[in-house]
Amino acid sequence: MDISFDRGDAQRPKGHALAYFRTHSEPDKVYATYIIVLPLSVDFAKYVPPFLTSHLANMTLGDLSAFSLPPVPEEVASYQELEHLAEIRDDDLLYAGTMLSFDLSQMMEAVGEMVNEYSRMWSENARPAPEVGHAQPEDSSSVNEVLYSMMSQKDRLGELSKMVGKLRFALEGADRQTGQDVEEEIQILGRYLPEHFYVASIVQAAMDSSAKGAKLAQLYMDRCYKLSNEDEAAARELEAQIDNLKASA
Repeated sequence: MDISFDRGDAQRPKGHALAYFRTHSEPDKVYATYIIVLPLSVDFAKYVPPFLTSHLANMTLGDLSAFSLPPVPEEVASYQELEHLAEIRDDDLLYAGTMLSFDLSQMMEAVGEMVNEYSRMWSENARPAPEVGHAQPEDSSSVNEVLYSMMSQKDRLGELSKMVGKLRFALEGADRQTGQDVEEEIQILGRYLPEHFYVASIVQAAMDSSAKGAKLAQLYMDRCYKLSNEDEAAARELEAQIDNLKASA
């Protein structure tokens, strides 16, 4: 099936998405579910107690690396609510199509198809394929990238704040290698933060060893937290302070 992205990029799916349906019989209503593609394959059959095995014999437990909850879309207040949730959680937002009516079996089938297709897109686009004939060493940056993709926005900001402090400490101690490693790690983390958080400007300020650089980096970080909390007024005030400080001698 074709997946329509209202939010997100089909060439770089996040692995977690809100998916919604509409119906012809109730055009004002929106039904939604949440799709998750696990970054690791999990054999759930290993974790089922023996006394339940016979009861679950007809279920495919060997590979549940992608699934949706709830399995049948539930009615939500509005499309605007879904947009807001997708924004604050940094989720993809997928349009699953319009049904003739709220048909349980039809929606379950459509959700299953969407889960399979979204999982396929994530597998093909989110992870580079290993070179044939060459063993791939464990890459710590790729492991961290998976972790960043699963973090909430506030957790990502917490990691960014730690990295900024580590970067300044490395530069003040003339530890160029550590500084370069941390800068590269910030760039990876920055892929999972909105562009208007100005991660590149935070790095530039952090690399300025002067007191002005330290103040700028702190103001930029404070601004990120205000934006994350949707405190636009406070974020604008901090941006004005940033502009004034940059303009000062």
